[in-house]
Amino acid sequence: MLSRCGFVLESKPMHEESAMRPPNLLDHLDEALPVVRGSRLGIFLDFDGTISELARTPDESRISAESAQALESLVHKVALVAVVSGRAAADLSEKVGLEDVVYVGSHGAESLTAGVRQVSHEAAEYSRRITTVLDGLKGTTDGPGIYWQNKGLSAAVHFRLSPDPEGVRDSLAVALNSVPGVDELGVSWGKRVLELRAPVGGHKGDALRKLALDHTLDSAIFVGDDTIDIDALEAMRELNEGAALMGLGIAVVDDDSPEELYEAANFALYGVAEVGSFLAWVDGTIG
Repeated sequence: MLSRCGFVLESKPMHEESAMRPPNLLDHLDEALPVVRGSRLGIFLDFDGTISELARTPDESRISAESAQALESLVHKVALVAVVSGRAAADLSEKVGLEDVVYVGSHGAESLTAGVRQVSHEAAEYSRRITTVLDGLKGTTDGPGIYWQNKGLSAAVHFRLSPDPEGVRDSLAVALNSVPGVDELGVSWGKRVLELRAPVGGHKGDALRKLALDHTLDSAIFVGDDTIDIDALEAMRELNEGAALMGLGIAVVDDDSPEELYEAANFALYGVAEVGSFLAWVDGTIG
């Protein structure tokens, strides 16, 4: 059980019909009230698959209208709104378009606050190696429907549009065992995407902890949809268990969600539309 100041959440709640998926938060909003009513609330959100539908290519992604409207209001009501993503921080800022949001990019290696960019110098030293590995993978696996994205401090290989996404994944998995320099980087798989990043400079969980401390939060919400968000969900649980704040970890789930995501979350939301509805409810509840 997770508890603080009388607030209790089950660490791994489950549906009767599914041994893995946590219950839909929209059916349990009363349990979120203590967090939402914290005097210094922080809201942390992934972008793709959370407040934006997964698009054909990263360039085509757009924040949902309901999430955009809610966040535009919430930035003036809560202590912190942060969007935490594998995208570059400047790209996040352009996609969301709100000045008062903190944008954490490249899985925590950089941030953009009020137009001021901060970069992990340790992570920046790996930019050239990331490029070299990405080029090496491209030399073994390139084909139709594969989108190669070099973000400087991280990189991604998207194969959602490939006519054979499972075959591409298998080919990339083999290449990861032979391309020089891979063992010097952080590597993770998402929903038909392979992510490369520096092994230093933090991750989403570290970014969440730092921002929670810097902004003296007493309650916080994290919402994410993929493997790379598990670090942040686990950080939220640890902060809650350690009585640092009241934390709520929410997984945006679908049929492709990994089991580990379910296990790390307190509650689930089923799709980007439900995230928008939840954020609108938070905005209305705060008043």
